[in-house]
Amino acid sequence: MFAYTDEPICACSTPAGISGLAVIRISGSGCGVLTDKCTKILRSSGDYDRVSLLPGYTCAYGTVIDPKTGETIDKTIITRFEAPYSYTGEEMVEISCHGSSAVKQEILRCLGMSGIRVAYPGEFSRRAFINGKMSLASAEAVMDVINADTERQLQAAGSLMSGKLAEKIDSIEKALYDQMAKIETLVEFDRDTDDEGDEDTEEDAILEELVKERESLQALCAGYSKGRILSERMRVALLGLPNSGKSTLLNTLTGYDRAIVTEVAGTTRDTIEVQVDINGIPVTLIDTAGIRDTDDIIESIGIGRAIEAGREADLVFYMIPPDMVSYEVREGLMELSEDIGGDRITAVFSKSDEGKNPDEKDIIEVLEKLGITRTISVSAEEELNIDKLEDVITSYYDSLGGGQSEGLLITNSRHYSKFNKGLKKLDMAIEALEEGLGVEVCSSALRSCLDEIGEVTGKTVSATLADTIFSRFCIGK
Repeated sequence: MFAYTDEPICACSTPAGISGLAVIRISGSGCGVLTDKCTKILRSSGDYDRVSLLPGYTCAYGTVIDPKTGETIDKTIITRFEAPYSYTGEEMVEISCHGSSAVKQEILRCLGMSGIRVAYPGEFSRRAFINGKMSLASAEAVMDVINADTERQLQAAGSLMSGKLAEKIDSIEKALYDQMAKIETLVEFDRDTDDEGDEDTEEDAILEELVKERESLQALCAGYSKGRILSERMRVALLGLPNSGKSTLLNTLTGYDRAIVTEVAGTTRDTIEVQVDINGIPVTLIDTAGIRDTDDIIESIGIGRAIEAGREADLVFYMIPPDMVSYEVREGLMELSEDIGGDRITAVFSKSDEGKNPDEKDIIEVLEKLGITRTISVSAEEELNIDKLEDVITSYYDSLGGGQSEGLLITNSRHYSKFNKGLKKLDMAIEALEEGLGVEVCSSALRSCLDEIGEVTGKTVSATLADTIFSRFCIGK
């Protein structure tokens, strides 16, 4: 754990490796004066000759120099920010330099020689949180923005970082604190017997408000089923008999030959996972070993993993080739449909370019008895109806989360856990009023609820937990 100070810190905010440009970020009280020791302004809008003299939010052309030798390290653009209007809320300087590893390391070395230490992981965002520039939830969303690789992930993370979720939580939190104040008043001051009617009326009004805020908190929790997909990816397993077209379908959906495809049954002997973007939804496709009876030990292990992948998947595409018969479908899907439910399984009549399955009518009857009503005929070879499989993925995603928009989705499992615990505490507070257990019991439960919510906003978070959260950030954030 590290204590907060406003001593100047520095780090490279752009990714490791070679790039055209890189940004070195510096933050802390007096960082401009210390940066003067290893920089030289060559040209600025107001003929300022030192970084510390630059007005806030202005840039200058200059060089970074070795404070010992005076040797020029790189020609740069230097930008200065004034407190409190900066990312961290402190005085800040950013140096835009060439992106070679050597240049970045030399600039950081020169800054170190000038009295600016290297930042801890996440220390810039931690300072922003401490200085009230963003809530803890918004700070955590910074890494979600950095790691986003689909449109919907970026939209959800951007909304979190911009504070849309924080505003909603703040509204719920404020309303609960208002009710807490009213409850504490009832606890603090005993009413006369003649005032019992007024006390009951006030408790009813408090109960009504608590129920209202419970609905808002419940709606946020309901959105996690969709938010989890954005943070952990939707898992779609391709299952079926050997040589039923699973690997070919995987290659078609990913757009390149990721899995080996041959006419030999049992070519795929282990699960293969590929990450893809389908209509903005982050998806992990899982190709699996063909399910059949075998004496081959290695293949048996692969089949076991295939079945487990199906059980753990959000969706299953079960491949039914033209030569597959109804009893094989029943045997292959009976246990799986019981485990995950038929609504998450799509029966895919594969290799439709080779002809229609002669047993299709009987197979559909078997599928319906197993609760599987969604069937699609595809040809991965000719890319026929592949878009319909993508529509299944999109429809499943859209069905989650009670219709919550990406702007108010909980994508962080820690947030969901805290809100869910807070919801249970709020239920206890509501029950205390409804059952006449006393305002003291209601007050205690409501305080516990607010403590749980506060660990998301940062109002009741411990220093140890804050350090743990920010330690997962990259150095430059």
